[in-house]
Amino acid sequence: MEMDVKDRVFWVMGLARSGCAAGALLRRHGARVIGLDDKGEDEIGRRWESEGLSDLAPRAFDELTTGGDSPPVDPDGVIISPGVPLDHSRLAGLKGDIPVLGELELGARFCAARQVAVTGTNGKTTTTEWLAHLGRQAGLESYALGNVGRPLCSVAEELSREALAIIEVSSFQLESVVRFQPEVGIVLNLAPDHLDRYPDLASYYGAKRNLARIIPSTGSFLTWTECPEALQWETPGRRILFGDQTAGATVYFRDGRLCADRDGEAMALLSTEELSLQSPPNLLNAMACSAAALSLGLSPEAITRGLGNFQGLAHRHELVAEKGPVRFINDTKATNVHAVCAGLQGCSRPVVLIVGGSGKGEDYAPMRDVMGSVDLVILLGEEGPIIGDALAGSVSTTRAGSMEEAVATATQRAEKMIEAMVGATLGKTVEPMTAPQVDVLLSPACASFDMFANYRKRGEAFTAAALKIGAVAT
Repeated sequence: MEMDVKDRVFWVMGLARSGCAAGALLRRHGARVIGLDDKGEDEIGRRWESEGLSDLAPRAFDELTTGGDSPPVDPDGVIISPGVPLDHSRLAGLKGDIPVLGELELGARFCAARQVAVTGTNGKTTTTEWLAHLGRQAGLESYALGNVGRPLCSVAEELSREALAIIEVSSFQLESVVRFQPEVGIVLNLAPDHLDRYPDLASYYGAKRNLARIIPSTGSFLTWTECPEALQWETPGRRILFGDQTAGATVYFRDGRLCADRDGEAMALLSTEELSLQSPPNLLNAMACSAAALSLGLSPEAITRGLGNFQGLAHRHELVAEKGPVRFINDTKATNVHAVCAGLQGCSRPVVLIVGGSGKGEDYAPMRDVMGSVDLVILLGEEGPIIGDALAGSVSTTRAGSMEEAVATATQRAEKMIEAMVGATLGKTVEPMTAPQVDVLLSPACASFDMFANYRKRGEAFTAAALKIGAVAT
């Protein structure tokens, strides 16, 4: 499937991690690569330094055209990073029939490994990493790639035919797929997101729909029984459902156990308590991983082992610190309303919630329905006032001007809540395991770019603020 790029000129548009990986792959195969970016060269250099690309980037491009300048040579082909839309003005001005491929599509053309594509609005990264972990538990060469931070182009030619390439794919990447044909495609869920890029929700879902279309007839298309849009999509592959057994799922929870239908009988993999990750969103991720792993032919023993010993990922409902009975939960990756709602459903402890950041065009009203465990919402960043208006009447809110102020205010409120709960139990016998606890939860429902370089920096600032007021790292 490898394409011939030797002695051809390629533009690579977007010079962050994906663009650098694509440029380096092309140059390894003899192409001349011109890197294009709308940002200035100084800003690009700072980005490379902050993202650890300072060594790779100089090897990825023969020359750069930055800040909107015109490239010196017309290309034989163009590779776009996920952040570059197909209606970018540079693409509209191309002469003739010049192919435009995404970084994912380019990498797939050089990759012989078995490929799995994981998409959805939320849970993609955890599912990608968890499924790659299951592959390793089965003794396979297994890699988590794509939007998890390691582009497919960075390792495409190195992977053997027996290897598993578990690839997190975004709607942006799915816009430009052509010959990418993963053996397994997974749609975890769909909810409004990225409405700052797409004109409407149908356009966003339409990009995701491409995954169903590209699954080969020998492959499998997996989705959740509670994802009505994806259930309607036609696919050449075998359709496999996870979720509600009565709705046709072959992987589901029943009587506190994760089960899979095999040869017409229910096979119990492990109990909910044995799962390494047990939050409501992760129960969905566990079902998706199990369904995909079985589709790939992994043994039930390896699946059970991997579901139980996976360590989880930073910045995703991660317990980062404790100050006595106050727990600090970093869910900075919850950058849309659906993720916040999923994380709050079924909370067993009272919550002080920190939200806000830069907006993506979402409606925050659905968050009103999951405020049952939330005592106070602290509003942060550009979208804070807008979220506050949407939540008015459903929960108490207050503003904060910085992450440090938000965490300090949340901690004070949590400690007062605990004092009140302890007072309510005076004279009563309380088991140690039921002693009052309160979670301070960062779950922003927004991007981070108003105050932070990325969601990771926001999560790090949350943890640092907790430690500054005396919390102990976990």
